[in-house]
Amino acid sequence: MAGLDGGKKRGNSSNPRVSRFSEALGAAKESSQKSGYPDSQPPEQSKEKLAKRENPDYTQTTFRIPKKLSRQINRALMDLADEGTEIDRSDLLEELAGAFIRLADEVGAVEALEQFRNLGTQMDKK
Repeated sequence: MAGLDGGKKRGNSSNPRVSRFSEALGAAKESSQKSGYPDSQPPEQSKEKLAKRENPDYTQTTFRIPKKLSRQINRALMDLADEGTEIDRSDLLEELAGAFIRLADEVGAVEALEQFRNLGTQMDKK
């Protein structure tokens, strides 16, 4: 049966938005490190990593996003993997949400949301 082998189709995406996305994610990580916040990834205490599904520090949640955005996220994650950065959707959400929370702690939630909304237009001006 098709699809049971876990294979994924990969498109050739040379979309400049993807590179801006990668830059934005990197900038968010860099900003959080400069702000004195620890990395979002806790140091591993053992060689064996506990699966998120089995980790009591994680919770499963469901949310709805437009199909087009979901495909764009998948393409960006595949492009990151092609560039040597393996990250899954939940790790990406954790990074983005963590960056938003750190920014909200610094400038307030309303200003942080405004900055996140304007991130794409800020990247276009560079």
